[in-house]
Amino acid sequence: MRANSSIWRAMSRTQCLRGLGGKHCHAVSFGSGPRFQLPPSRCINPTVNTFRIRTYSSAEPKRVPETTFDENSEAAAKVPIVETCPCQQEYESEIGVPDLKGLEIDTKSRLAGVITRHYRHVLIHTGTIDWPKKIEDAQSAPWNASGEDITPIAANLKTLVSGKGFYADPFHPVLVTNTSLPINPSAAEEGHGTITVFPEGIEITSIPNKIDSLTSFVKSFLVAPSNALRPTESDRGTFSTKKITKPVILTCSHGSRDERCGILGPAITAAFKEFLGNDKEVQAYGLDCIVGDVSHIGGHKFAGNVIIHLPGDHLLSKAINAASTLAPQAFEMEGGSATVTPADGVSIWYGRVMPYHVAGIVRKTLLEGKIIQELLRGINNSNGELVDLASIGLK
Repeated sequence: MRANSSIWRAMSRTQCLRGLGGKHCHAVSFGSGPRFQLPPSRCINPTVNTFRIRTYSSAEPKRVPETTFDENSEAAAKVPIVETCPCQQEYESEIGVPDLKGLEIDTKSRLAGVITRHYRHVLIHTGTIDWPKKIEDAQSAPWNASGEDITPIAANLKTLVSGKGFYADPFHPVLVTNTSLPINPSAAEEGHGTITVFPEGIEITSIPNKIDSLTSFVKSFLVAPSNALRPTESDRGTFSTKKITKPVILTCSHGSRDERCGILGPAITAAFKEFLGNDKEVQAYGLDCIVGDVSHIGGHKFAGNVIIHLPGDHLLSKAINAASTLAPQAFEMEGGSATVTPADGVSIWYGRVMPYHVAGIVRKTLLEGKIIQELLRGINNSNGELVDLASIGLK
């Protein structure tokens, strides 16, 4: 009764919850008591996934207690974790760090849990990293063979699913980004785009950059099952798709958004490609990955930022899907909660990654199925829900 009373008092004080989904509010239990988990666009800081936020003076940064690992917990055995990246000393002197031109990386703030909450991650293939500061502001689309200026697919898609878009769902937010992954050749010839959706790991090989086509795509792939706007009969069959069955490694290289990522990102991407292509252990294991760059994902101060999308059959995916999440507990959305589908993948967000960490990430996370604690920002399961880090042994 006391907990319920606290929740309702918090609701009365939190006016910004009104209008974010009608009467179906979200509250999560975390730490000493319940707290509300708001959509990123409505929070003070969109990269923090809970409402209770600390702020620190940039003039006198305070040391935030780092996440500790409880190796004796039952959850830790299910989601294996190593505290540090094991290959740093081996490769640090050999690979080094690109010249950051005096720019600083935040090594003091808490890293774990600072992740953009998203139900789906949409990657718009561009074949380049030459993006404007805001990807929706591009004057022309790289796949437009005619060269004429057109509204970029990112702008059209964000009109539908972001901000006040008709299909924007504050409880199932969609992260829309560009990627350097190539456009399907046949799509490029027709002036169409290529889009990949995670955690499902589905590539829509060719899609016209038209509102009606993108609306059909949104309703078929991005609208949550509990949303009344989801059609009874999906249009998925009308799209040319293929399943992504390999790990996908993406590094933020959005230099026009933040110079730190513009410097570190391409170097990290190159390090992944080189190591995966030349390491004997990787070759013996038969590990095959897709490596590319991604536009702004938040947390530039933690550069380099790396997202690893794992397929559902990876041993780490199965462990992550069995872990507890920060899903609402005190209230349920209409339609109930979805069931995790192990056939779909998961995503792991790492921060403060340097090129000399690449070998350790490949060996520990991709080959051995272990999370590297010192680099961890957060984890999304197959439902697009944030994994409760405390539930996997991280305090």
